[in-house]
Amino acid sequence: MGSVASVVVALMLFQQVPGVPRGQRQRGQQPSATAQNKNPDLVATLYGLFKSADKKYLMIEVEGAQSMRMYVTGKTKFIRGGKPAKAADFKVDENVAVDTERDVLLNLIAVRVEAVPDKTPERRPEN
Repeated sequence: MGSVASVVVALMLFQQVPGVPRGQRQRGQQPSATAQNKNPDLVATLYGLFKSADKKYLMIEVEGAQSMRMYVTGKTKFIRGGKPAKAADFKVDENVAVDTERDVLLNLIAVRVEAVPDKTPERRPEN
């Protein structure tokens, strides 16, 4: 009986949001954007190598040679040199930064895909 009570108390504490009095926040309401993050729905910005893109999916390779596949939607923006571009303008193994968010099913959605300069330091030949 004690473990059931512990679970109930834990669930009640989990539902509370720090800094917001109970009952003042609507169910499913997103927290407001912070000064650093203008888009409260943004999950992460991923950096990697562009592998492919079509009307449904974007594939990039991230650190550790891991492939990440995310959905492309009609709202996905492709950017090159600060200007709008198309997925076809990107080359395989080109460095990209991808702003992502999650949909209601927690699928990863590419919101903004931008070509970025290589941040890897040049290797100098050893003498």
